[in-house]
Amino acid sequence: MVVWSIFFFFFISFFAVSSGREILPNAYCSSPGPDVRLSWKNNHRMVIDNGFVQVTLSNPTGDITEIQYNEMGNVLEFHNGESNRGYWDIVWNKPGTRVAYDRLKGTNSSVIMEDENQVEVSFTRIWNASIGNYTAPLNVDKRYIVRRGSSGIYMYTTLERLEGWPDFDMDQIRIVFKLRSDKFHTMVISDDKQRVMPAVKDCRKGQRLAYPEAVLLTDPTNPNHKGEVDDKYQYSCENKDNRVHGWISEDPPVGFWVITPSDEFRAGGPLKQDLTSHVGPTALSMFTSTHYSGKDLDTRYRNGKPWKKVFGPVYVFINSISIDEDPLLLWEDAKEQMLVEVESWPYDFPESEDFPSSFQRGSVSGQLLIHDRYVNKRLTWAGSAYVGLAAPGDVGSWQRDSQGYQFWTRANKEGYFLIENVRAGEYNLYAWIPGIIGDWKFDGNITVQSGYEIELGVLVYEPPRNGPTLWEIGVPDRTAAEFFIPDTYPTLQNKLYTNHPTDKFRQYGLWQRYTDMYPTQDLIYTIGISNYRQDWFFAQVPRNTRNKTFQATTWQIKYDLENVNQTASYTLRVALASASAAELQVRFNDPNRRRPHFTTGLIGRDNAIARHGIHGLYWLYNINVSGDLLGEKNNTIYLTQSRSKSPFCGIMYDYIRFEGPSFTST
Repeated sequence: MVVWSIFFFFFISFFAVSSGREILPNAYCSSPGPDVRLSWKNNHRMVIDNGFVQVTLSNPTGDITEIQYNEMGNVLEFHNGESNRGYWDIVWNKPGTRVAYDRLKGTNSSVIMEDENQVEVSFTRIWNASIGNYTAPLNVDKRYIVRRGSSGIYMYTTLERLEGWPDFDMDQIRIVFKLRSDKFHTMVISDDKQRVMPAVKDCRKGQRLAYPEAVLLTDPTNPNHKGEVDDKYQYSCENKDNRVHGWISEDPPVGFWVITPSDEFRAGGPLKQDLTSHVGPTALSMFTSTHYSGKDLDTRYRNGKPWKKVFGPVYVFINSISIDEDPLLLWEDAKEQMLVEVESWPYDFPESEDFPSSFQRGSVSGQLLIHDRYVNKRLTWAGSAYVGLAAPGDVGSWQRDSQGYQFWTRANKEGYFLIENVRAGEYNLYAWIPGIIGDWKFDGNITVQSGYEIELGVLVYEPPRNGPTLWEIGVPDRTAAEFFIPDTYPTLQNKLYTNHPTDKFRQYGLWQRYTDMYPTQDLIYTIGISNYRQDWFFAQVPRNTRNKTFQATTWQIKYDLENVNQTASYTLRVALASASAAELQVRFNDPNRRRPHFTTGLIGRDNAIARHGIHGLYWLYNINVSGDLLGEKNNTIYLTQSRSKSPFCGIMYDYIRFEGPSFTST
């Protein structure tokens, strides 16, 4: 059997060479491949070489200055300074002060593990009050791992604040890779988002649009890009879908890929959107940010409370093929490697005691059912529910949490779920179900212990409901994707999203189309006649007036009712998919009432309208409506978005439902 295995390996190797395709060893093989070696250059450079990649790290700061690969040499942009090629950074500030960048540079280094199969090195920085305001009040431990037979490098960091340390906010944590601009031209995010990108100089000399990240390419190097818009937010992705992305060089054919095998260390849950790659060529590994959430995402560290969290490991994977093959085979290979990494999570090779392996973790399982007596008297399955463990908090608080770990799964069609590989700790169990309004939370905390399985049995979610549905608009899925999304202006297109119906919302300037479609009168929607896919604009934004000011807008919902009970209470439920510097005021049958019957007050800072996100944070409002405000004919609900300081003030609706009075079922 051993002889056959050796013969099979050499046969596969010979076939790969003969076909021109380079087959790299699996990342988890202890052999084949040369030994991993650690060496030094002038005591200021640490070099780790495993025969596939050679990684150079600055000492003691811990920046990645070179990743040597095959005939390309350094895949990072060597025209940049050494500290501006591969690095960690955070955005932070003390309360009341301006934000600052901290590159998390180490002040000491050490070799954690060194043998022929693996090298792990650490770069640390210990904070103390004498440092002052130049660095965030955090202890930092950055780690890098190179393994035998692995065509890449693993990296993770532990950030820690001790009890009694100063208050501060931390808005963003990420790793940045600046790749060679003379080689990497094609960016790949997914099977249907692949694009030859403009150059940095094209964006610098282009026309700045409504905000600085968006540029109209007026004289690009590649004439195919002329007249297109480029904006890094057009390439955002939800956490749950962001497993691998990167860049392709065609000469030589080399791929550079950022693989994130788990979301446990990311902020905001599975629907949180964040950046991936953009013009540079730049590849990002985002852990925490206020993109698509604003400061509502919990980034505040207060009252001297201690905190520690491990971010990563993530894996930078580099691959190659022969010059006569299709470069997109690099993407197919990267997806296969991503599956290997996901299957191997949690890794068993990091040496940090703060990163528990699989046998040190626990699991939680159960079955989630739905009880909505106005839809079905029986319990129904919560099929495809998102079920997750996150820090203890209120219902739905997981989407505003960045300090703790989160562990999410999808239930099967019968509502059964299993959350595996959970770090030991105290959690709440949360859920939401596509097609069902609201959030669910399990009663009481759940304590996960190392090596233990928790079986919760049957759990029941009773979604918000006071009475039968009289009418509804949209689908309760936490996005505005089902509503009308207009075509962008022909002069402001990104061709990546032309004829791309599922991501049409990523085009620039769609908020401006509201004024084009409703130049003098706002949207009016008639229940039973209008169709929300055609007649409900995806975002309620201000109207742009002729004198270039912005005007608040009021949408109307017209409907009839039968057998109105004027002494009973009705319910209007309004679920929002996004809010940005907005205020929604609701009036019933009286548009001139000075005080609205309901107002949200000023809400939201997610900026999803400007940044091409079809959702930001989720908001749910349950509004009691006295029956004496209603008639049987010609009812109108007036929805006013009253804030209009900028074109980006606005809301996106997820779902609206009007319920009749409650009744006792027999």
